[in-house]
Amino acid sequence: MTRSMKVLGILLAIIAIVGIASAATSVKIDVKPSGDLVSGKTQASADFTVLFSSSGGYTFDNDHVLVLDTELDNPTWTYSMVMDGIENPSKTVTGPNIRLSGWELSYPSDREISLKGKMMGTAPVVETSTNKTVIRVREVDDRNNVISGTEAIRKKMVLNPSSINQGVGAQTSTVADLKARIESLAAAGVDVAAVQAKCGQAEAYLQDARATSDAVKAQTDLTAAGKLIDELKTAVPALEAQKSISDAQASIDQTEDLIGYFKENKSMDSDARLMPIIASWDIASERLTAAKDLNSAGKYDEATRKANEAREKGNEVLANAQSLKETVDKNPFAAIGGVFSGLAGMAMTIGIIIGVVVLVIVAIFFFRRRRRWDELG
Repeated sequence: MTRSMKVLGILLAIIAIVGIASAATSVKIDVKPSGDLVSGKTQASADFTVLFSSSGGYTFDNDHVLVLDTELDNPTWTYSMVMDGIENPSKTVTGPNIRLSGWELSYPSDREISLKGKMMGTAPVVETSTNKTVIRVREVDDRNNVISGTEAIRKKMVLNPSSINQGVGAQTSTVADLKARIESLAAAGVDVAAVQAKCGQAEAYLQDARATSDAVKAQTDLTAAGKLIDELKTAVPALEAQKSISDAQASIDQTEDLIGYFKENKSMDSDARLMPIIASWDIASERLTAAKDLNSAGKYDEATRKANEAREKGNEVLANAQSLKETVDKNPFAAIGGVFSGLAGMAMTIGIIIGVVVLVIVAIFFFRRRRRWDELG
């Protein structure tokens, strides 16, 4: 076989595959009402049209089945076939689904075939607000496997008024907790204007949700409040983490300044009293660095905990450094620096040594003098 023939064969195979893939059902669906449904109350409907295109010379695979189903209660289906623009008499059936076989839908590809209809039902009773399928349309094979690209589904949120009330109660508690944390930040001098505004808006939505008897409106208000609360659950911990980091930074920076003072002004680089302060300062600094990394990663609660550890250690070492400074500043020998910084502690020992030396000299002097007198005797 020549190369050109091979290429032609490949192209024909691709065209055949594309033709089969494109030969599938297409569905148009219009669901009413446009909003959420109320458990056990709301009447809902779905107008649908299913268009059939050619597949292997036929409008529908003879071995396949078109399945339409719903999760609404007491559903009624009214549908009819339209062939070459002429609509056949409609049929009405009840039940959660209808199944149309390939025998009913398979016609030569030169025919224009479509299925149009309407499904009506009542929102099912649910214990908690949840999404339910209003209508699903799909083509399945003889093993009940869905043919790829043929499924169309429309869902609606079905509301349970009691679960909405529970949600309002839970979110009200959450807002109260966030509000207390915001007030604590404000008292500490943090700019909380933005989060305060969101908190106030969330409270207003929750108040409206409690006040209305319309479940759909209550859910709308609850959803709006929930969105603001989710934002606050990120923003407030972020402010708390930043505040804790700033507090820890302050004590650690003060200690660093004091360490520099001891080294530069007092020449205490090798002073044994300074070593544990430097070691503790290093620990506090490492914890602060870890807190900053967690904060950058958006792990605000963990960042706050680590920053509080850094602040606690920082305050401890700062107190020790301030105590050492007070001791050093009161000691006149410390100002000499370096080697002489230890003289204050050795003053008594040096005095004793000097006294002993003086006594020895005096004793020698008197011993020699007395010996001379004896010789003159």
